Amino acid sequence: MSDGPVPFRFPPGPPSEPVTEASPFLSIAFSAPELCTRCGSCAGVCPTQAITTDERHYPVLIADRCIACGLCGAVCPGKEVNYGDLAEQVFGERFVDRGFDGWVEKTYVGFATDERLRRGGAGGGMVTGLLYHLLKSGAVEGCLVTRMNRERPWAGEPFIATTYEELCESQGSRYSIIPINTLWGELRKRPGRYAAAILPCQTHAYRKLQRHDPELAANITAVVGLFCGGSLEPNLTTEMLRMRGIKREDIRDFKFRGGEWPGQMQAVLKDGTAKPLHYSNYKDGAYNYFTSLYMPERCQTCLDGSNEFADVSVSDAWTRDEKGEYKFKEHSRLLIRTARGADLVRRAAEAGDIVIKDVSTDPSYKTHKMQTRRKGSLAPLRVDRWARAGRRVPVYDRGLPDDVTGKERLTERLSSALLYMGKWTPLRMAVMGFLTSRYAIPLIKIRLWLKKRKYARKRRGSSAAPPSA
Repeated sequence: MSDGPVPFRFPPGPPSEPVTEASPFLSIAFSAPELCTRCGSCAGVCPTQAITTDERHYPVLIADRCIACGLCGAVCPGKEVNYGDLAEQVFGERFVDRGFDGWVEKTYVGFATDERLRRGGAGGGMVTGLLYHLLKSGAVEGCLVTRMNRERPWAGEPFIATTYEELCESQGSRYSIIPINTLWGELRKRPGRYAAAILPCQTHAYRKLQRHDPELAANITAVVGLFCGGSLEPNLTTEMLRMRGIKREDIRDFKFRGGEWPGQMQAVLKDGTAKPLHYSNYKDGAYNYFTSLYMPERCQTCLDGSNEFADVSVSDAWTRDEKGEYKFKEHSRLLIRTARGADLVRRAAEAGDIVIKDVSTDPSYKTHKMQTRRKGSLAPLRVDRWARAGRRVPVYDRGLPDDVTGKERLTERLSSALLYMGKWTPLRMAVMGFLTSRYAIPLIKIRLWLKKRKYARKRRGSSAAPPSA
């Protein structure tokens, strides 16, 4: 059984020994930065503002402000994630592994009814639609979200949106690391309730916050969880601009999924021109390649791709029919996890702010196959192999799957080799230059051909199968 809440209390006086980055009560980032998720939780939770973040979003300690309360270490998701404890805390039932999608009460596909929200979102504007419903109904005073910095549009930043226009500014996916939980510090100063649209590691930290500082955690009343295949290093955007010969000072925005769905990476120039940064689209020609070059080490060992402990988790509705065509373009998929999430979605639908379709009984919507492989089999294999080699890895109560194949072990080693090579700037730039050039078009065509062939085989197999009794 997990312990009950351990509320934070200020210590009676200054720390008895000088605080250094090796102090055991600090978050793991200070002693093992390779385990840092860069979620910003340690900076956001610190009651004395003794932690800030640098340009790469790693925490920086201001030692003379630290009171050795240990709160930053208590909420840190980088060192340890105990799935059994979190499941018991969030769902009232202790379990360690329910598959990639985790605990699901209902599954829906849908979209925001506001046309601007729907077209501005990566997959139907559902995340923004839910947040806007909370905001306009008065259920929250603001929403913890992200955007590209107005002065440095190649860099993402967290902010609290309090108006419709600000929510529109937050729309669209941003796959770069953004330490959104630094905003917890703002919630200590602001009255009222808030919603948060956050990634799995950031949700893990929030659930830990509920245990260790319930008063601060109570300011966040709804967690809309984003699916995550792995964040990308912040230097991705600047290197892409440099590769394409675009000066940073010449752009006013950077879009990870701009244009027609499913979108593509674009630099928006100051005259409003949207300049594509690669060929094909986000799904077939960008993100799937960049994860092999720019994914941080801690993301490579993360086991949660579906945001298992959010109130409601949202992803694109990528599911295809037997012909290989998308069933729902510009739609989102929603996994309802908690009573709070179910109530949010129900109220938003009743208010006409979103349109939803129940697909709970459709097996096509149980999971994302590529993310299942990345998070469900490759990441556990990597954690196990690195641990046996003596490398620092996160501590999990979830181990290797029972049905690991030799092919999966080989795939993990190959993907790890690519991720290791991505650390070398000349090699990384050369590979990215090729993958985003016209010379990569044949690879994209082969990828699409293989997909069509796969669905054609499925179609033939389905037609050849005998009718069920």
